[in-house]
Amino acid sequence: MKRVEVVSTKFIREHISQAIDGNKIMEMLDKIDSPTEYINVISKLLPYSIGKVKAYEEIEEREPISININFVDTEAEEED
Repeated sequence: MKRVEVVSTKFIREHISQAIDGNKIMEMLDKIDSPTEYINVISKLLPYSIGKVKAYEEIEEREPISININFVDTEAEEED
């Protein structure tokens, strides 16, 4: 039996971006006249260019923390 390799989306995205000529994509997009078709094409290309982002609800919520920064008066120290 042949072992199936799992390929990550990031790996696929990197190879697609290397294989596709960006200028050729722009030329093809310029040929699309219908705004609806243009939006459909862009929405299909987006996952390959920016990857998928987790929804806000899936992100772990954390309690806010306070950070206090105290600056030392350097002029007073230099006079000593």
